[in-house]
Amino acid sequence: MLSSLHNRAYQNFLTLLNKFQIDAENEKASLERVKQEWEQLKLCFEQQIVGIDVGEVPEAIASRWQSVQTEIKREFKLLSTDVLFLASARQITTQNKRVKSISDRLTKLIGYCQIITNVPDNES
Repeated sequence: MLSSLHNRAYQNFLTLLNKFQIDAENEKASLERVKQEWEQLKLCFEQQIVGIDVGEVPEAIASRWQSVQTEIKREFKLLSTDVLFLASARQITTQNKRVKSISDRLTKLIGYCQIITNVPDNES
């Protein structure tokens, strides 16, 4: 299992992912609000998730953690691109496609965070 500090970091990130997904899918949420929440999510990711090193993870779960962490980083980069495209979209149909893409990526990221926070000690 992850240390309580790392587990809390993933839980915080997971909370922000869920909040961002709700607001991104909410047609009434302004683009400005989505941008603000994106900045919070990005800051959390950079400060709490990216900095975790495999050496800080128990050896029993290090391999699985590293695989999932790699996917989290990859999906987050793609999410960043989708958010930029959403901000530049002018037509409603394009905006809707971007929101769908963002939602799909957030669902994947949420799943990855849930995997990491639920990994038992005896996994290898």
